[in-house]
Amino acid sequence: MRRIFRNDQGEWNTQVVIALIGAAATLLTAVIAGVFGLIQLRAADAPPAEGTPAPALAVTIEGPAEAPLNQVTALTIISENATRAEWSIAGFGSDDINPFHLSDQVEVEPTNAERVGEWFTLVVTVYDSGGAQASARHRFQVVEGE
Repeated sequence: MRRIFRNDQGEWNTQVVIALIGAAATLLTAVIAGVFGLIQLRAADAPPAEGTPAPALAVTIEGPAEAPLNQVTALTIISENATRAEWSIAGFGSDDINPFHLSDQVEVEPTNAERVGEWFTLVVTVYDSGGAQASARHRFQVVEGE
């Protein structure tokens, strides 16, 4: 078997030595990066330290103040930390959104012309995984369609 580290004259084969050093450095770098990646992953999954306040549960509703007759109007519920939401609009309906993910839309389509000019309120209550709750309201008026 031929010598790998020394040439025929007994001198060190620098190309092989340099290649081995480079391979060892690459492997060491990969191991270090992997260890730090695992440390960061574990830190991200860790529960908040004691004394660190949990983010406050809040909910907002975005949408127009008018719902035209015979047209779909979207009202968007937004809550960053909610896991479940309940909504209701007297005269339109109600629902439970479980699981709730950051935002969801409630669509209303007024079809009764006798309700033009009436005001309605969307009431939303969101809950987080700990059972805390937050509520919001959004009023809109049924108007003549275009």
